[in-house]
Amino acid sequence: MVRKQCCSIPPSTRTSDFAHLGPQTNPHSGASYELSEAHLREWRNFYTERITPQRYLLLVETGDEVLDYRNAVARYAGAEQVVTQGGDHSLQSFAEHLPRIVRFAGLLR
Repeated sequence: MVRKQCCSIPPSTRTSDFAHLGPQTNPHSGASYELSEAHLREWRNFYTERITPQRYLLLVETGDEVLDYRNAVARYAGAEQVVTQGGDHSLQSFAEHLPRIVRFAGLLR
């Protein structure tokens, strides 16, 4: 049986999460890129209006400087959720969640 699970780390839940179109800089690598209207159209093509909560594990940190974690908590209501105080958009607590992610994905028997 194939399990269809998703771990959302931290997810953008709406196109308004994108601050502005145009030139961007990745805050972690310093790489430059252009966020275009075409990117938003692509994102909208993947957006699912309704989710099946039991298929999702949400990992967010309250200190995320890019996305408001509360939007993700509301969007993934009913899903398994881990909300860590502090942190940032890079999910500083990621390593401590690895065992949970592996279990959730069904990779351990």
